[in-house]
Amino acid sequence: MNNIKVFENDLPDIDLSNEKTVSLDCEALGLVLGRDPLTLVQIGLESKQFFLIKLNRKTYDAPNLVKLLSSKSTQFIMHYARQDLMWLKYHLKVSPHKIFCTKLASKIARTASSNHGYKDLVKEICGKDISKKEQQSDWGNPKLSEKQISYAAQDTEYLFHIKNKLSEMLERENRKDLYEKCIKVIPILVDIELSGYKINVFEH
Repeated sequence: MNNIKVFENDLPDIDLSNEKTVSLDCEALGLVLGRDPLTLVQIGLESKQFFLIKLNRKTYDAPNLVKLLSSKSTQFIMHYARQDLMWLKYHLKVSPHKIFCTKLASKIARTASSNHGYKDLVKEICGKDISKKEQQSDWGNPKLSEKQISYAAQDTEYLFHIKNKLSEMLERENRKDLYEKCIKVIPILVDIELSGYKINVFEH
């Protein structure tokens, strides 16, 4: 547990500007934006250091975290980036510039499979069986359990290896250009949903 640090309200004033790639995940009390609050943001480093930030849900004032997420030089790896970006923009008013979505990359690269969840990718690519049992636990609890803390760190731990493997596959199958076009659409989809529209606005 020494490599997992839990902070209240915000990241401390630590310099992560040299980190070219950071893994990122969020936990909330549900999936309904506006009803279910964002409670936790997880930051993972390739050096296996993890920072969990328990947000102040009254103010969502986290200037150090926002500064990191606003970096134009750091790439943030997420699984299902659209959901995380929506939480971050709605609650913290921040939109990371450089993103990599492992779910999107998997759907474009791994077309022989219909299993693109984080647990599926960890098993297929990293050879690890992980539990998602804590996903629906009480993330609003002021005192997170050790299981919750380990789970939250685990949700960012494998993203680096998954990203590297999927990037190789995209390159190998000449699908990198398509992926890069698709990733540019995600912030637009976020804005559509935040404006109160459903993604099926494009349907006939």
